[in-house]
Amino acid sequence: MDKASLGLAEHALTNKVVTPVDCTFNGVHSNGVLGGTLTNVTPGEQVEIACSGDFLPYALVAAGEESPLVATSATPSNEMDAADVESGYTDGTGSIDAFYTMPNPYVAPDPNAVCPSKPGQGDCILAITDGADLAAVNIAYAPPPPPPPPPPPPPSSGQHGYWLVGSDGGIFTFGAAQFYGSTGALHLQRPVVGIVPTNDRSGYWLDASDGGVFAFGDSGFFGSIPGLGLHPAGSGSPNSLNAPIVGMVPSADGGGYFMVGSDGGVFAFGDARFAGSCPGIGGCVGSAVAVMPDASGNGYWLVTQSGAIYAFGDAPYYGAPGQQSVPVTSAVRTPDGRGYWILFANGAISPYGDASGYGMPVGQFGGSNPASAIFATSDGAGYWVASANGSVDGFGDAPFDGSMAGTALNGSIIAGTGW
Repeated sequence: MDKASLGLAEHALTNKVVTPVDCTFNGVHSNGVLGGTLTNVTPGEQVEIACSGDFLPYALVAAGEESPLVATSATPSNEMDAADVESGYTDGTGSIDAFYTMPNPYVAPDPNAVCPSKPGQGDCILAITDGADLAAVNIAYAPPPPPPPPPPPPPSSGQHGYWLVGSDGGIFTFGAAQFYGSTGALHLQRPVVGIVPTNDRSGYWLDASDGGVFAFGDSGFFGSIPGLGLHPAGSGSPNSLNAPIVGMVPSADGGGYFMVGSDGGVFAFGDARFAGSCPGIGGCVGSAVAVMPDASGNGYWLVTQSGAIYAFGDAPYYGAPGQQSVPVTSAVRTPDGRGYWILFANGAISPYGDASGYGMPVGQFGGSNPASAIFATSDGAGYWVASANGSVDGFGDAPFDGSMAGTALNGSIIAGTGW
């Protein structure tokens, strides 16, 4: 079946009377409409739909999945669209035998109308119709596999260190942090926006606003957005990003990474698992400024400039500051993934979950020198705050190992990381 725009629920919108027909879905008979249940379904599974002489000859038919809340959703009130509709034509006898790929997952314009469905909402359905005849079965999804245990944290050496990175890709090391390379001597198509260390701290990735990735030390290269043939946002070229990249985080085992755009779009490379994005839920409030991975590697948080936080996958929601008088500029999770700190441009810090407040440099930053990065010590009992001019303040057990304050920089400090 090929993709098409024929909506499965079109008959409902036009109040047509449909005739129930019997088709099989992986061998399960519909016995008309909703006569059978397809069990242990997994997203991405191929479902064979076979209908023998039930439709008109050479008729256009469409198959698709619908949430149990599609007909009752209030957002929008006429939400009747099926998910990932695939269509094809019957043969001269009115028969069709084709495969339909279950969406992974189906999220309607109303974020509550999803498949697999939430507890208490009833079963999703899979249907096939030509607008006048209809066959459908209930869908019972297989339980998701348990998430893998989080990787053990790197052994503590009793040392601390951190890296600062400028928008030109210049790297500045402090304490026990080692230098593995930089892009400071390269002519970049777009500025660097982030730095991400490997699990053993023997390397790091730099990411640029066009989605370019630069791997140093023992970090692996798993792809980039320019490598997908996409041009920078705002370039005016065809096949361009909708919004610039603003952050990047590694997968749990370091075998991949995610990048996030300012529109909340998420791009997964290597073994990083895509778990959702702002465009996928109809948009987020404010421009995204940071992404944080959860401890399992099966979820993440997106943080926006306006103080909103969105949890995807199995990342739990611990709260958000909401709209404030100054924008959010950075965020970092606690080492165990059970909380996070949110940093504002004026140096204010809001802790959530098991994150504790150890102090904040409120009033020291802002204007032309905003607080631009927050990064935590490996035991979670402290953090550093860096600003655009390279100043660094340590709180809790985070020692001050130096800064770039007072040094002429080729690019403002836009990110930092440490332990």
